[in-house]
Amino acid sequence: MTEISTFYIGDIVTLKSHPLFKDYMTNTFSKQAPPLMLVKEVYFENNKKRIFSEEVKGAKISDKIKYNCVYFDDIKSEFVEAFIYQSALLKIDKDCDMKFFRIKNSNDKETESDLKILEEIEKYESVVYEYGKSVMFKTSKLESRKRIFGSILPSFSSPDFILYGIKKENMSCLFYEDGEPKKQVSEIFYKVMWYNHKQQKFSQECLPKEFFIEPLKGKTIIIEKKKIEENF
Repeated sequence: MTEISTFYIGDIVTLKSHPLFKDYMTNTFSKQAPPLMLVKEVYFENNKKRIFSEEVKGAKISDKIKYNCVYFDDIKSEFVEAFIYQSALLKIDKDCDMKFFRIKNSNDKETESDLKILEEIEKYESVVYEYGKSVMFKTSKLESRKRIFGSILPSFSSPDFILYGIKKENMSCLFYEDGEPKKQVSEIFYKVMWYNHKQQKFSQECLPKEFFIEPLKGKTIIIEKKKIEENF
């Protein structure tokens, strides 16, 4: 009998070791923390998959379910995929106490935050497709606001993207010959475009529609003309 998947396409997941899951301050710098990732595909291993060690009795070494997880590498300006087994991951959901350690208050000073990340995610709006539209990667704001120690910026924040196409995924090969599920994928993929500063060119990628949200409203920064002129 096939095991039930814990996570689904578009869920935000990360390694259980992520410092933001802890209820105490950590000496882990932000550049050492794992990325927040989105589930792209769910894979179910067949009965031939070895779950327990043949050398150490009763020692589990794998899972029946693994996930193709995607994050954005800000340094390389590209999406990265990683296959990770279920036992190593946690999801940001209603039972998750994950929160931002630090936020800026009205006086622009950093203080500890009681705001749970989930409370922010629940406000996100799914994208209504429109060619040429600007959209955000689902983890963009979370990564850009992440602070664990000092002022080191995260390497997983992403730019806004332009919707540049849409396609239906090939839904074949989703089952094994015996009828058991082999994998789960998104039905609709969006092609997005962005400026790749590392390669000095425009890049494109096709990803599940569940990965993107409507642009979030942020603060408007107004720079006085007089101040600008003073810098020249």
